Amino acid sequence: MVNRFSQTDFAARLQNVVSERRREAGLYREITEKLPLPDQGRLLDIGTGSGLQLEAIRRARPNMELYGLDLSRWAIRIAKANLVGLDIRLRQGTIEQAPYRDGFFDVVTCHSSMSYWKPLAPCLNEVFRILKPGGTAVFFEPHKEVDVDRALEAIREGLADEGPLRRYLAVSMNKLALRRGQRVGLRLYGMDELGTIIAATHFGNSYSIEETELLKVPIHMQITMIKAG
Repeated sequence: MVNRFSQTDFAARLQNVVSERRREAGLYREITEKLPLPDQGRLLDIGTGSGLQLEAIRRARPNMELYGLDLSRWAIRIAKANLVGLDIRLRQGTIEQAPYRDGFFDVVTCHSSMSYWKPLAPCLNEVFRILKPGGTAVFFEPHKEVDVDRALEAIREGLADEGPLRRYLAVSMNKLALRRGQRVGLRLYGMDELGTIIAATHFGNSYSIEETELLKVPIHMQITMIKAG
């Protein structure tokens, strides 16, 4: 499903550092505000990594049951440390064979994880299976049509008050992911291409795909899929 490096202790620690910076910048709060969150119900964050997205959701919806799934046992270990004292259930596992029963979740979400799922269509069918009728999946993923130079300039502007080293590292990491990510398993989709794939899954035509900005950076698309009730 993903390359071996992403399942190492070092990768999980690196991801945690990046996640801390994203939390400081307000990314997880911004994503939370875009999610269709009921006051109660169950939510799954796929590829939860450091778990900090779930922390933001917990603050917004204290009565929801929250779950996190990640392929890396090292990531799950870090997430448990980050979320200590919070009633959030974390599991190591893969969305290819999701360890949850049919119709279990009201909401399923992920951020920059779907691009590693191979093959994509069966994984989306698993998301469909674990959603309740009427449930919604909302993903935020980088897309193939992104203007890389424009996106990198937006990142520079967003970090104008930060030190030169941090700006350089942020720009370099994003440039690497967008231009050479396929070498480490990243698969960017065009919006029309992705729409064709989703339409052939159990979701059928119950989906929408639109460009969106996160932290004012034009990299992502927001994919919303609904399991018809």
